[in-house]
Amino acid sequence: MPLDFDRALTYVLRAREIGAELGLRVTVAVHDAAGHPVLVARGSNRWHGPYMAMGKARLAAAFQKPTSVLLENWQDRPLFPLSLTEVLPGGVTLNPGGYPIVENGEVVGAIGVGGGSPDQDELVARRTVADLAGAPT
Repeated sequence: MPLDFDRALTYVLRAREIGAELGLRVTVAVHDAAGHPVLVARGSNRWHGPYMAMGKARLAAAFQKPTSVLLENWQDRPLFPLSLTEVLPGGVTLNPGGYPIVENGEVVGAIGVGGGSPDQDELVARRTVADLAGAPT
């Protein structure tokens, strides 16, 4: 089942709740499995926030893995992730905070979160997906 606006909105609202628990106003992007934006919600007036969150969601959707895992995997290959900033349409953000959304064993999209530290962004994204899609935390 494709990730539509209404389901994307539940991810955005849950991520905002979790961010608030941590004292954060997070920006949240939800993309479909092809990496196209479904919904983006700004958490602050920082101009770069939506672009950062969208880049995290796009990267997680493209590789179907959390961005933190991808960055760990690519530590010995620093030029590879840098090349992705030009290769993937729309660009990517090479930071933790992107997480694939897996429902019934299928990647249906990804969430990208920004507004806190990299670890906080990762936590919000991971907990959101765990709460709504049943992913392990």
